[in-house]
Amino acid sequence: MTKDVIVTLSGTQYLSADEPEEPIELITSGVYEQKDGVHEIVYEEVFEGFEEYPTLNVVRIDGNTLSVEKKGAVSVDMVFEPGKMSYSGYETPFGVIEMGIRTSALDISIGEKEIHVLAEYTLSMNGEGTADCVLKLKAVSRG
Repeated sequence: MTKDVIVTLSGTQYLSADEPEEPIELITSGVYEQKDGVHEIVYEEVFEGFEEYPTLNVVRIDGNTLSVEKKGAVSVDMVFEPGKMSYSGYETPFGVIEMGIRTSALDISIGEKEIHVLAEYTLSMNGEGTADCVLKLKAVSRG
């Protein structure tokens, strides 16, 4: 992998059988590094209405664990580990929400020029199950 990468992130929330999915997609440039066996991808994200406060995202892949740290307009530390529940405070401009993630599946593929991650998880907010979610991340070397 080269240091400069293109990051594609897509996520879908399944709120219920009666409600449609809510897809999101982000394509941006990022920076990749590998240190002591840990793969790290760093990129910025801008939320609508908070364009002047970009959020820095640090994605770490360590074995079969994925962590995503966000700092900026929203701040949170998310950990995805199959079969486990993780909790974090999701800090927004409107206050803090307790967020829980129960990861049901995590598939990580690391190649010479690409990294692919697929995470399936259940999201809870303030102790209430909110949505079943699928997160796809791809980082591709530039050049």
